[in-house]
Amino acid sequence: MIIGIHPDRIGEESYSDKWTEYLRQRGVGVKELNLLAQDALEQARACDGVMWRWAHNADEKQSAQRILYTIEHSLDIPVYPNSRTAWHFDEKIAQFYLLQALGAPTPRSWLFWNYAEAMAWAQNAEYPLVFKLSSGAGSSNVIKATDVQQARDLIRRCFFEGIFPGTMNEYAETPGFPRSKEALKRLIRRLREAARYAWEGEYPRLPSGWFWRPEKGYALFQEFLAGNEFDTRITVIGERAFGFRRMNRAGDFRASGSGLIEYDPSGIDLQCVEIALRVSKQGGFQSMAYDFLYKEGAPLICEISYAYADWAVHNCLGHWDASLNWVEGQMWPEEAQAEDFVNDVRLEQSA
Repeated sequence: MIIGIHPDRIGEESYSDKWTEYLRQRGVGVKELNLLAQDALEQARACDGVMWRWAHNADEKQSAQRILYTIEHSLDIPVYPNSRTAWHFDEKIAQFYLLQALGAPTPRSWLFWNYAEAMAWAQNAEYPLVFKLSSGAGSSNVIKATDVQQARDLIRRCFFEGIFPGTMNEYAETPGFPRSKEALKRLIRRLREAARYAWEGEYPRLPSGWFWRPEKGYALFQEFLAGNEFDTRITVIGERAFGFRRMNRAGDFRASGSGLIEYDPSGIDLQCVEIALRVSKQGGFQSMAYDFLYKEGAPLICEISYAYADWAVHNCLGHWDASLNWVEGQMWPEEAQAEDFVNDVRLEQSA
């Protein structure tokens, strides 16, 4: 068996390095691929399966989905992540429809494709509400709209000039945290990019790749769930469920990206584990992280993501199996992903 892997790296984190290590330890051949090359499909044809952890930036969202979809559906070669797992990655609009279709418990949400309809709704909506762009991670591009004026301004911006992802809130200093030179540098860099865009029509070019094109033509709001001091992150890989809780930032309603993590499994609500396992099975997801908040004691899925920080899952003291039995012991998520993928490829070969 030969598994082709397209290299990835986000900071110090590399799924591909760990996949390669675990596969070779198990006697599986690994071939490094460049799926952005002109002969991408020829490279893929030499493999029994293809893996590529692609990130939530504009470049890879544009290329990886199309390339992997072609390999999966036109060459009939198994891929990770497959289309069912990742077509909705970093796209809250896609998740809005998907979770409804799966019957998953979610906060009440409103998605508008019509400007006049959105403005009329905002006039009589109950505030506060949470406004979200379709893309964004770590609580970026998420704002609490406290009144009708703020909501209508966000709607107007989204339907007319558009909003660039990454410009809404992540440069603002978090209450309770000291101001930093790095934050000031980011602000200055952002202002320079904005000036170039305003005066010369040149799109911003920050290294993150988020400043690619503005989000435009829709408005997405979600009910504000008061009283949540943390969210519960359940990560399902195959039939394994890993769980931890993320505390909110100081003085903030958002937990994602706070870095304030509690790993005690006794603090995890098994309702969240059960829901995550069930939705993953229904959706046919190879791997999925679920973010839960509560409404009147009931857990609701706010967002999902096929990719995540591997170290956070590794720090879990164990996981639950499909029967909600606790299995002691840490593991890297890439090990579980590689193990499951090899099994899937073998099943495909024997079919």
